Amino acid sequence: MAMLKTILGNLLRPPRTRGPADMPDVPPVYRGALAHDAARCTACGTCAFVCAPKAITFTQDPGVSVSWHFFIGQCSFCGLCAQNCPTQAIGLQADAPGATNSAAGDGLRLESVVRLQPCTRCGAAHVPLPDAVMEALWGVGEAERGYCPECRRRAASEKLRAAFVPVQEAHHDR
Repeated sequence: MAMLKTILGNLLRPPRTRGPADMPDVPPVYRGALAHDAARCTACGTCAFVCAPKAITFTQDPGVSVSWHFFIGQCSFCGLCAQNCPTQAIGLQADAPGATNSAAGDGLRLESVVRLQPCTRCGAAHVPLPDAVMEALWGVGEAERGYCPECRRRAASEKLRAAFVPVQEAHHDR
């Protein structure tokens, strides 16, 4: 009889489970869910290197793209990935991740694809530098914006060499 009384009592009460729209307020110290901007990403791998629980990984489709993967179930929300990203491609949002499934996946995994582009000098596939990074680099000509890292290094060496050649010739003339 006591069991029947408990069942009837529970049936007549309102539910105690929160709905997705009834989420509690996010505390101010919460670092938040991770957000990734593929347009700023250079696929350098720094975020994956500093991620102790290995929530961030990269996969490569040679000659086509590099994919950035994040699994929130492994994340410790330490924020090291955002702190160490050289192009600020990773940010932490102040809102909590949703409890329901999204149309783009299960809401626990993020993926960003960074397309490789051919180098304008040698044709090798590479991850292009984001515009924000290119603006920060001084002395990079418009033609050099499409260079791969090796061609950028060579172009910089050629510029340095050309800058010192007149100085060396002046010293030899004395």
